[in-house]
Amino acid sequence: MEKIKISKQRILVATLTLCMLFTLFAPAANVNAASKRTKALAAYQKKLKKLDSKIYKFALVYLDKDSIPELLITPDFSVHAVAGEVYTYTGGKLKQLKYAGSDYGRLIYSKKKSVVSNSAWINGYGAVSTFYRFNKKGKGTKLKKFEEAYLPKTLYKINGKKVSKKKFNSEYKKMVKKYPLKEIWPSVTFNLTTNNINNLVKNYKSFIITGKKF
Repeated sequence: MEKIKISKQRILVATLTLCMLFTLFAPAANVNAASKRTKALAAYQKKLKKLDSKIYKFALVYLDKDSIPELLITPDFSVHAVAGEVYTYTGGKLKQLKYAGSDYGRLIYSKKKSVVSNSAWINGYGAVSTFYRFNKKGKGTKLKKFEEAYLPKTLYKINGKKVSKKKFNSEYKKMVKKYPLKEIWPSVTFNLTTNNINNLVKNYKSFIITGKKF
C-alpha cells in the first residue's frame, strides 16, 4: 500500500513539473515566433518600398504552417505574360519562391500545405499546371505536371507522358483533393500606398488574403 502511495506521489510530482516547464517555455517560444515574424515583415516592408506603386500591388498569404506569412507581389492589373511573385523569409533574408506564381499575376496555392500550382494558358497550345512543394529554405520540388494540348490535336500528358483523358482527370482530382487550391487575382491585392507599407508590420493581419476556391 505504501509503494502505491509513493508511486502516485511521483506521478503527481512529474506531472506538476511538466506543467511548470510548459508554462515557462511556451511564452518564450511565442515571443521567438513573434520576433521572427516582425523581422520578416520588416524585410517585406523594405522590399515594397523599392517597388513602383504604379506597376505593383501586394498581399500576405499563409503558404506554410508557421506563423510567418509569405509576401505576394502582383502586377497592378492582370497581364497574361506576368506571373505573381512569392517571397519567404528564411535564413535572415528574403528568398523568392521560384515558379510559385501563375500567369495573369495570379497565385494558385494550397493554404498551409507549402504547395502551389504554377498554371498558365499557352495560346495556340493549351494549358499547363505544375505542382510544386516548397521546404523551409524556399527550395521547390516538382510534384506533378499536367498538360492539356488542343492544337494540332487534343492530347493529355502527366509528367511529359501521354495519358488518357480519364487518367488525366483522375490524377488531377487526386492532387486537388490532397492539396485543395485557392486562387488570388491582382484585383483583390493591396495598393502600394505609403500608408499601407508603413502599417505592414503593426497591422499585418489586415493584409492577409486567402483567396477563393480554384
